[in-house]
Amino acid sequence: MQPARNELDLFKPGPGGLPPYLAGREHEQRICRAFLDQLRQGAAPPRDLILYGPRGNGKTALLSWLHEAARARDAVDVIHLTPAAVPTEEKLVRRLLSPTWWRRLLPGEVSISGVRWRAGQSPDAPSLDEILAVRTGKKPLLLLLDEAHALDAGVGHALLNASQIVGRKQPFLLALAGTPHLESRLSGMDVSFWSRSELLPISRLDAAATADALRLPLAGENVAIDDDALAQLVAANQGYPYFVQLSGEALWRRVVAGGSSAGGRITRTDVEAVRADFEEKKGRYYLQRYNELQDQGLLPAARAVAEAFEKRDRLDGAQLEAAVRRGLGEPGNGKRTAATAKTLGHLGYIWRPDAVPTWEAGIPSLMDYVRTHAPAAEQP
Repeated sequence: MQPARNELDLFKPGPGGLPPYLAGREHEQRICRAFLDQLRQGAAPPRDLILYGPRGNGKTALLSWLHEAARARDAVDVIHLTPAAVPTEEKLVRRLLSPTWWRRLLPGEVSISGVRWRAGQSPDAPSLDEILAVRTGKKPLLLLLDEAHALDAGVGHALLNASQIVGRKQPFLLALAGTPHLESRLSGMDVSFWSRSELLPISRLDAAATADALRLPLAGENVAIDDDALAQLVAANQGYPYFVQLSGEALWRRVVAGGSSAGGRITRTDVEAVRADFEEKKGRYYLQRYNELQDQGLLPAARAVAEAFEKRDRLDGAQLEAAVRRGLGEPGNGKRTAATAKTLGHLGYIWRPDAVPTWEAGIPSLMDYVRTHAPAAEQP
């Protein structure tokens, strides 16, 4: 890890920044390394990678790590995209063509490894799997697609089918990342084999990983943190990676500013000193999520679900349904109940990280915020 230059250089609470230490992702990294090793050997990985989980859990950070790991030995070609860059299949094909090939397409005709394409005549354009075959014939290819839950269904259908065809024999790996809505989105793309991909649910961190995510970057800067101060931070963050980076940034700013009460050591006094700033930023984040629920008319149901979680860590299907019905104030409307629960899941307010039909809170402390501020349902 390179020494931090200023108060903004150590922790990364921004959108998708790779943190100084990617804590708690050893299982996912081990799987990704195995897939990369196959690519480097010129072999076809066994299946696509799909990372999914609520926002703020570090999916984009893990994709960024995978990007860096793939390019470390210059043996793998990497393309990193979002759905905004590939709204159509034609746009995706253009992004997959190298710049030199693309310049050769204008204004005449080009032949790439036997694939002929006349500019401006879409019927003659090579298919997506043909372009992938050309790219992987020159160098193993890793295609990373973040925010994949927003991918156009037609583009997704074409991409997953092309990956299936090319990935059988050639060194190509497709890695998708998105919110819990990604599973439902993929199911609507009429490609059933996606469910046999390597599915990696990205959950909150456990207490040990949360502590490491804070302690180890600070140690790299020769700053220690007292055990009781660290325990206080771990409890406040609830394993939510975005909050871990927010609290780390607040502490690091205090250290850089010279306000640390014991020089190279962070104490409970320092944690208390940054609490107001940390809580204010968490509050702003909660408000964004609150407004999202409000805009979709979900607040009463979200409050009822939060109340159900107040005394338990998980809800089974019947408990979730009962809570949503209570929030809607319409106990007889099964379709509306199911649709509301589904939307709460798509937003990551609740989700199912394990292969069992039980739900957990996306951010437990957001439940506290919703219980406090959301209106209760009007009883019929």
